[in-house]
Amino acid sequence: MNLLDVLDKDLVKVPLTGNDKNGIIGELVNVITKVKGCSAQQHDDILNAVLDRESLGSTGIGHGIAIPHAKTEAVDHVSLVVGISRIPVDFNSPDDVKSRIFFLVLAPPSEASAHVELLASIARTCTSQIFRRMLEQSKDSDEVVRLFME
Repeated sequence: MNLLDVLDKDLVKVPLTGNDKNGIIGELVNVITKVKGCSAQQHDDILNAVLDRESLGSTGIGHGIAIPHAKTEAVDHVSLVVGISRIPVDFNSPDDVKSRIFFLVLAPPSEASAHVELLASIARTCTSQIFRRMLEQSKDSDEVVRLFME
């Protein structure tokens, strides 16, 4: 599974308005639960799963990117939310660079291998510094999707 398999313009938010780790995670979770029509219980289950995973170790991978993720029964299939923040947010990345590009990855426990494949695809896709800068400067969700499609 790669990023293009799950990229959905409706699940891209530019700009994010959160100014800390929990704010960004909450905002990304709100995007998917609103678009997918999730119940309040599903929203809470997803948020708690992501925060629980984050408590095990930061999902900031460096170079201004963070990939909060979780496996949860609250989703039926692997899902992705992309968010771009104008404000750098500390995600405790190994290189100490604050994050502006965020990928929320959710998967049911039965799709663990697809979950890992998607995480690897995101990391590969974002290796170019020029590409990351273009994402950071994106004006809207259409521009973000176009960058990934090119």
